[in-house]
Amino acid sequence: METAREDELLAMENIFGPEEFHRSETSSDGMMQVCPHLPRDFKLIKKGERNGEYDLQFLPPLVVDFELPQTYPSHSSPAFRLSCQWLHHNELSKVCRHLDEIWQNTGGGVVLFSWFQFLSEDLLGFLSIHSPWEIPCMEEPALGASAQVSDPSDPRVTAADNATDTDILQRLLDHNQRMQQKVFEGQRLECGICLLEKSGSDCHRFKCCDHVFCKDCIANLFRIGIEEGGVQLQFRCPDTDCDSVATPSEVKELVGEELFSRYDRLLLQRTLDCMADVVYCPRPNCSSAVVQEPGETWAFCAACAFAFCTNCRKGYHGVERCAKGTTGNSLGNSAPDFDPSGENASLPKTLEGKQALWEDYETGASSRRRLLKHRYGRGLQEMTDELSEGWIDTNTQECPKCSVKIHKIGGCNIMHCATCLCFFCWHCHVVLPKNNSHMHLQDGGCNLPG
Repeated sequence: METAREDELLAMENIFGPEEFHRSETSSDGMMQVCPHLPRDFKLIKKGERNGEYDLQFLPPLVVDFELPQTYPSHSSPAFRLSCQWLHHNELSKVCRHLDEIWQNTGGGVVLFSWFQFLSEDLLGFLSIHSPWEIPCMEEPALGASAQVSDPSDPRVTAADNATDTDILQRLLDHNQRMQQKVFEGQRLECGICLLEKSGSDCHRFKCCDHVFCKDCIANLFRIGIEEGGVQLQFRCPDTDCDSVATPSEVKELVGEELFSRYDRLLLQRTLDCMADVVYCPRPNCSSAVVQEPGETWAFCAACAFAFCTNCRKGYHGVERCAKGTTGNSLGNSAPDFDPSGENASLPKTLEGKQALWEDYETGASSRRRLLKHRYGRGLQEMTDELSEGWIDTNTQECPKCSVKIHKIGGCNIMHCATCLCFFCWHCHVVLPKNNSHMHLQDGGCNLPG
């Protein structure tokens, strides 16, 4: 019997990996973790929840802690405990009794492999669990259609009897997502940008659309957009037929904490610039965004406790005539081009910094431009003139649709405007269809060399 036990344990180690089967080095006990196999297109539903249907590919494992007694296998079955976080106590008790029956049917033979096979391949049918499967609620006495409330509880069972259906749902979905990611990382996939085949662990799959690109390409695409200051409200999936957008968590994962902080600030700034009721504090060392009450001509900056007139941008003067009342400027368009006190912020020292500031000014809304003028004073105009006198004309073209300035840094001649999202040819300046825009270079539509 000692030889039979040892031979079975060695066979199980050779058949299954360490995550599925583990034995003790000093005794005849061990552990099996068995994930039941799910059929294709298996659905999970939560009772009472609208649109509460979920695709499920993987189930969390049932854990069998076993010990092989001296009289096993001829005279006694393995001693074991069965635990699971998504089956009810009564269901697990029924499974325990069936495991005992499997050993009895062997007539004194080894049984671990048969147990593993039953739990992985036949468990769902045994418990009458079919798609669509209504999420189990551990506050109820039973789960599957075959469960009986009167089933006696088995002391060998460990179950999460106090878990709610929401808890169980989250456990199932979290495990399913982890396993999907593990499978994804083990595949060889082709990047849709560089067209190179890479490991799934080096690729990123967009959550909303499942399109796959390598992390290097996506990270560079996001990084360029953030560093150049041309951030739109969302980063879109690069697939030409897809309109899905990257979530903030995806952007953070790909570009890192430092760049994401800049991305977050730019997004906030772009959003504020689009809000008609937002003005900016006129103090050069503050410039915080302030919400202006409807119909009022003054605002209060909570950041520096400064009340100011939104017309003349000076301290609030009550009913006194506004010093800028005769200038013809409308409300909200009165930010000065420079600060007469001479307390303007310093301009960037490097060419890259100046170019990023110029891009921020050139692509910003009118309120954003006023803020930058007020913050940097006349130096901003001088810097803009300096850059405009050569670099801009030489290195940029206007988008043929929205006329925003675009700088081409590499790649083919099919350009994608980040402002209006149109496609056009860099050489012949023709606006191209969104779908199959690259056919323009293949069918002789562009006569200029690449």
